[in-house]
Amino acid sequence: MIEEVFIPMTNNTNLFYWATSELSQDAFICWLLSWADSNNEGKNPAMHAAGLTFLNTLLQHSNQPPVSGTTVHVKKQFYSIDVIAEVGKNLVLLIEDKTDTCEHGDQLERYRAILHKHYPQRTILPIFCKTGNQSNYKKAEESGYSLFLRHEFLSVLQKITAEGLENNIIYDFLSSLKCREEKTQSFLTLPVAQWPSQAWEGFFLALQQVFPDLRWGYVANPRGGFMGAWWHYGVWSDWETYLQIEQESLVLRLGCWHTKHPSAVCASARDRWLKTLEIASKQTGITIKRPARRGNGRSMTAACVGTGHEWIKLDENSLLDFNATVAFLREVMKMLDQARRDLTHANA
Repeated sequence: MIEEVFIPMTNNTNLFYWATSELSQDAFICWLLSWADSNNEGKNPAMHAAGLTFLNTLLQHSNQPPVSGTTVHVKKQFYSIDVIAEVGKNLVLLIEDKTDTCEHGDQLERYRAILHKHYPQRTILPIFCKTGNQSNYKKAEESGYSLFLRHEFLSVLQKITAEGLENNIIYDFLSSLKCREEKTQSFLTLPVAQWPSQAWEGFFLALQQVFPDLRWGYVANPRGGFMGAWWHYGVWSDWETYLQIEQESLVLRLGCWHTKHPSAVCASARDRWLKTLEIASKQTGITIKRPARRGNGRSMTAACVGTGHEWIKLDENSLLDFNATVAFLREVMKMLDQARRDLTHANA
């Protein structure tokens, strides 16, 4: 069963080993932004400078010039908005803050509308802050939010500490972000069988750089669930054909989500598609197998390309060979394209 709860680190003396919730992250953001207020400069000039660096990084993401010597009034859970910061008399930062969850419903548009109504004379600067991993940020971007992701959070905190600031809270939060990043990148340094869920996320994020249409996420099922990815969709008749990774398994899927066909129709379509895939696979030299479980619903596995080393290519150290794996996936995609063409011609 895939691990679903992320423990930031094994160092139990780190504050954020214990403070793992989004509310704790909200508190850190509020705390650091509050130091940017000009009234706090006399309390601790170094922390004030750190707060300003953080604030101005967020402003830069909203295409705003840097500020100094201004008031910064921070509020938490204002009309359920995670963090807002009134900057001077003209700007309001709206920060929707996430760790491992995603945006839901119309919350992003609703929050913007609330602040536009509450601050009619000010410029609202919406920011979507995410320190976990996410398949895509289309909804946040379409809602007008600037993205502030983990690597950018890491960058600004590393800049702050490089300037000589010594603060245990900042050190601890920075360490927790580094550990998240290391977990995500561990697909490059761990054997595939030892990949935690974050390593699969890192692998899928790397694949997205090559295959932009790829989407991924955790798929729950009665057998314990898996980290999955799906891409390379193509239409055949009323059906969508596509590739899906189910952790160590690579499968060829057939789906129809707009029409509910009788079970016999689904089974017939699945079997016809499998036969066509078998012909295409012989032309390419890629071995496919019938799935152990043969469903006949709206989404079905028609064939398996393989598990583990059969499609995840390894280097001399038995670690992932990313380039070789991508090359193999491209060949499977070509096979899928050939099968679509063959079946289209057969139906013509």
